[in-house]
Amino acid sequence: MNKSKFIWLFGENMGNTANNNSFYFWRHIVEKNDEIEKYFIMKKNKKNLKAYKSLSRKEKKNVVWKDSIKHYILFAKADMLFVSLSYKDVTPNGKYIKRGIKTPLVYLQHGTLAIKKITYRGNTYNNNMFRFLYYNKNIKETLIQENKFKEYQLLYAEFHPRYKELVKRYEEYQKNKDRQKSILWFITWREYFGENNETKRFIENIKKVINNYKMREFLSQNQYKLKICLHQFFDKEKIDYITNKLKDENIIIVTPKEIDVMDELVYNDILITDYSSVAFDFSLLGKPVILYQPDIKDYSKTRDFYYLDEMLEYSIQTPTKLVAELKKNNTNVNEFFKKRLPDKIDFEYIKNGKHIDKIYDEFYKIQKNEVTFIGYNLYGRGGTVSATLALAEGLLEKKYLVKLLSLKKHRKKGDFPNALNANALYFDKKRTPQYVVKRLLFFSKANFGNLKYDCNKEYLIPYAGFALKRKLKNIKSSTVVSTRETLHLFLKEAKSPFIKNKIYFFHTFYNVLQKQYVGLLEELKKHQLEKAVFITEAGKKQYEEKAGYTQYEKVTILNNCLESSKMITRDEIQPIKKKKTYNSIYLLRISEDRIKDLNNLFDFVEYMKKNKFNKLIIHVYGIGDYLEQFLQRIENEHDEEYIKYEGLAENIKEEYAKYDFVTDFSLNHSFGMTYLEAIFNGKMVFGTINQGSKEVFKDMPECYINSYEDLLNKIKKIDKIDITDLQKHYDIMYNKYSREVITEKFIKYINE
Repeated sequence: MNKSKFIWLFGENMGNTANNNSFYFWRHIVEKNDEIEKYFIMKKNKKNLKAYKSLSRKEKKNVVWKDSIKHYILFAKADMLFVSLSYKDVTPNGKYIKRGIKTPLVYLQHGTLAIKKITYRGNTYNNNMFRFLYYNKNIKETLIQENKFKEYQLLYAEFHPRYKELVKRYEEYQKNKDRQKSILWFITWREYFGENNETKRFIENIKKVINNYKMREFLSQNQYKLKICLHQFFDKEKIDYITNKLKDENIIIVTPKEIDVMDELVYNDILITDYSSVAFDFSLLGKPVILYQPDIKDYSKTRDFYYLDEMLEYSIQTPTKLVAELKKNNTNVNEFFKKRLPDKIDFEYIKNGKHIDKIYDEFYKIQKNEVTFIGYNLYGRGGTVSATLALAEGLLEKKYLVKLLSLKKHRKKGDFPNALNANALYFDKKRTPQYVVKRLLFFSKANFGNLKYDCNKEYLIPYAGFALKRKLKNIKSSTVVSTRETLHLFLKEAKSPFIKNKIYFFHTFYNVLQKQYVGLLEELKKHQLEKAVFITEAGKKQYEEKAGYTQYEKVTILNNCLESSKMITRDEIQPIKKKKTYNSIYLLRISEDRIKDLNNLFDFVEYMKKNKFNKLIIHVYGIGDYLEQFLQRIENEHDEEYIKYEGLAENIKEEYAKYDFVTDFSLNHSFGMTYLEAIFNGKMVFGTINQGSKEVFKDMPECYINSYEDLLNKIKKIDKIDITDLQKHYDIMYNKYSREVITEKFIKYINE
């Protein structure tokens, strides 16, 4: 293993085979001279050992035997996983499978989706389904709608990697002039198989076909052999029952273990199959496929279909009709499959592996431009987390591989965009032996390192500082982004040769930073940061004017944006209806440092009481160290009819949908993410004059709260706000703060 190179792991069928997409992809690129070491995982079995012997010396060097020590080491260090069936294709047995995977995964597939629906989702494998390759040119929208994939997760790959070998064998076979005419009947697995009536009916149907006089007559008169390939999980008892008294030499019964499926697709002239995607492989070669589905009613009880109505137009369901179809001697490619293959099928292109080169080039570029965000608790909530996740999603949409590295996490899963790879240095609530060791061995506060400046270090363990330093030493990302000021010095000191860009976000305003991270700015002044990012121009000026801080080589202003899951589309905006009582939402951290904001809330409620206005309920969301006192104050001041505490906002989009508008009494917003969230959820928002509202409300002065009298007058006229006003606000924000706009600025900055 070369530490200066990336590691890609390939595998298929839990390591049992070397004959599918993963193998042929790996074999085509393994000898490319690049910065990637590519390994194929194999189990030591008879077929694999035979395949191993056929490999070159270089290829053999990059084969790793499953469950070997080398396999465990490579799996732990892998940068990307490529599989044909599932993540188990590349994982060692044991504890790793129980934990799942923590590495971006590329699902190459083993078939073409068109018949049976799959259950994979966009957030499969702990949200590590980085790319899902598809080969049916018409299925993209279906995967997005039904399987909840994001468009950026889907890659149209034209042809399966294994087709390189399929076409090569086919052209060789075509040179053989003395060929036996043959039919392959390929039977796939049924979920209902077992000791039941459905299985008995299906077995009887196979026997009816075999014993059908017209079938035997057709085979004999036309000099055809019929090879029936049963699924490998058929038990011997069922096979014996099917073959009992079978004396016709033109009919042969086998299982996939006894044959080379690719050879059979090449050698046979006609394919009979049911729900198997081998029909696409056969159609690619320009040969006819017959869909024989005698158990369609039973099968559809356990599996759903993508194109059921269309498929039934081509479906044959009785032995008599099957024989009649064979007698037509139709040599045309079945239209059901043809219309889903690429328009142009170039055997030279496929045979030379040009389609594989395209896939490789895509992932090579992605790997080389990997981006990692480091943060305090990126599994949590708050403006910084929200802004980080939104930018990460924007980069994913631009085809970047994006990772999160969090000091800690307080829950197993975060609310992350699909395919965002997230890992934490430790799980705050876990008490396994491994985590106990982390606490005991690294108890010294010296391990905190530069985290000593963090106001929340009491909620961390010293191990976090030690582990972050070690991670950044070995990180393989081209761009690393620090999202918290106390992490900037860790990134500055990082020596990984892979890092080309170091980006330092200043999310915290100067006056807040001085209170929360005492002594940090003085330390930062001793270092020249490569590329700094401020959220607003005003924020940057504060550092310059109040502290004389300009210790960076380059600087840019990059506003915040929102994730797709936290906003609606412009077309979904609804008008504000006239009501007897209106409900507004107020989100904030209910902590001692926000007492002035809470005072504003209570003062406004008092103002409403004095003016005998009781048509508004303000619903407050948030948690913090002042929550108990806040709830007690509501009771003491008899404000229960005006203020309702709602707890933590679990789903911002759903919560905003419940309310008529947004009220915000905060005096200190460094950017104003609350306002962005409100407007991108189609809500009118009223906010006090603060740094964040000055930034966001520049072109929307009607959103300012100038006084309690002003706010009350605006609320009284809330139903007069037209939907076009809300759409106008949305458009203004979209042009300035959409993910696309912000991400483009960020990409331009890292490429400078």
